[in-house]
Amino acid sequence: MIPFQKPVKFGLIAGFALIIYTVLLYVLDVDIFSIAFSLINGLLTIGLMIVLAVIGVNKMRDEDLEKKITFIQAALGAFAILLISMYLNSIFSYLLNGVIDPEYMPNKIDSAIAKYEESNIPEAQMKEIASKFEEAKNATSNFVQSLWMSPIIAAIVSAIIALFIKKDKTEQIPV
Repeated sequence: MIPFQKPVKFGLIAGFALIIYTVLLYVLDVDIFSIAFSLINGLLTIGLMIVLAVIGVNKMRDEDLEKKITFIQAALGAFAILLISMYLNSIFSYLLNGVIDPEYMPNKIDSAIAKYEESNIPEAQMKEIASKFEEAKNATSNFVQSLWMSPIIAAIVSAIIALFIKKDKTEQIPV
């Protein structure tokens, strides 16, 4: 049996932290398509979710499972945390880009394409970049894509997290 109170709690915390982060990016009008920001953004986003998943699974193990957890319990706990946070973030992103400000993402994409066109990128490569950006303009398709991609990503990352969670904290290490 897996007590899901902690994973749900930490999934909600991670999800709302991502929503606050997204609101800050929106309010500060950050250039979300710059290469440097994309790398930093990816690391911050996945880092936050991983840290909260590890903390949540460790708390579940220590407080609910008498300091012993199986790989499956750890993986399912982390999966729940990651999936809840990803789905909350996806719902908010859809609301922001599809309902609240439908012109936000198209304007950001048009600005990014204009910047790329000013650089010396070959025309064939520029057409490929522009078509990828065009796909990102549709809030509904992005949301639908996140519905099936989030569980896959969450499953992979949660399995990796579960590998590193200490399974039995009651074992004493001889001194």
